[in-house]
Amino acid sequence: MITVRGCGFPIDRYYHADYNVWVQPGAPGVVTLGATSYGVALAGEFFAFTPKALGTKVEIGRAVGVLELSKTVVSVRTPVAGTLLEVNTAAVAKPATIGADPYGAGWLVRLAAKWDEAVSHRLLSGDDLAPAFEAEMALENFQGPPGR
Repeated sequence: MITVRGCGFPIDRYYHADYNVWVQPGAPGVVTLGATSYGVALAGEFFAFTPKALGTKVEIGRAVGVLELSKTVVSVRTPVAGTLLEVNTAAVAKPATIGADPYGAGWLVRLAAKWDEAVSHRLLSGDDLAPAFEAEMALENFQGPPGR
């Protein structure tokens, strides 16, 4: 686990700092996507998660769904092109799950996607992770999650 300003980032996945999402390759041709702990801290309370329909094809940078937060609605954008295979129905039924366990039970969607070296090079992992999120947090003047 890498920690930046009180937000944890498991080292077994890849991240997109601008979109505040993580992706994790799983079964061949399948990736799981979720919100980062930093994104969760910025969001506050989750009121709804409305994913796109199963079978929807999404390109890099396009939305896989929307999150309704206490003061706004945000698009959940994907850093990986693919087809929506599965939606976390627990996150749809109880959106607080996303904030309570963003890297576990609060995952958002699974995509059928080609994972190759080009994909992993576009995303953050390892030593690149902390400086990138530190820069994002500095831009937002983020001091840490509430209650820290």
